[in-house]
Amino acid sequence: MTAALVLGGGGGIGAAVTRRLAKTHDVTITHHGHPERAQALTEELSGAGRTVTALSVDATTEHGVVTAFDAAEQTGDLTVVVDCVGGWDYPKVTELTMEQIQDSVSLNLVSALLVLREAAKRVSDGGRIVMVSSAAAAVAPARQSTYAAAKAGLEAATRVTAKEVAKRGVTVNAVRPGSTDTEYMRSITADKAVEAMAKSNAMKRLGTPEDIAGAVMMLVDDDAGWVTGTVLDATGGLQ
Repeated sequence: MTAALVLGGGGGIGAAVTRRLAKTHDVTITHHGHPERAQALTEELSGAGRTVTALSVDATTEHGVVTAFDAAEQTGDLTVVVDCVGGWDYPKVTELTMEQIQDSVSLNLVSALLVLREAAKRVSDGGRIVMVSSAAAAVAPARQSTYAAAKAGLEAATRVTAKEVAKRGVTVNAVRPGSTDTEYMRSITADKAVEAMAKSNAMKRLGTPEDIAGAVMMLVDDDAGWVTGTVLDATGGLQ
């Protein structure tokens, strides 16, 4: 069986992507800070006859990302890489600290650049690389300056990488989720803000992790071989 790597694959959007990919691939997932979720997911999918391996790494470091790719390559021919690493908070731009800037850029952009570097070298010819961005990159919500800036950088780096690996038939794309109903989102967002997010798109609801996983799988599919260097909007009609 071919191999896939899902960075940040233990919970939320990452877990939904892992469940989809595990139908056709041996999957290596990374986590950082929530080992219980990753362990539960591996047990769930292994019980269904799949091979899913969980690995604790810090994806903001070179060592962590290289370790993840090394582990994935041990399971088979690496044909799919999906990067679901990311996170945000809500500081006003006038109140930003240097630590907040560095932490957000490290988590949302530095990690993405490291993943793109390794994926561009290691994914098999004809493979698929999908980066998870955010609607914040386009909408630029108030109090998300560092997150929006970092995700916009991720999208630019995705387009650049697509040009550099195209001769091998590898596609590189990004999915841009809107507000998605995850444990993390609800843990840092006030209830009133969650309600407003649900009303802000054409479908008048929050997205689900499965919604975003479906968009990722569209780009992983064999029929998407002529789609590269693009950003797929998965926001329920936000704009």
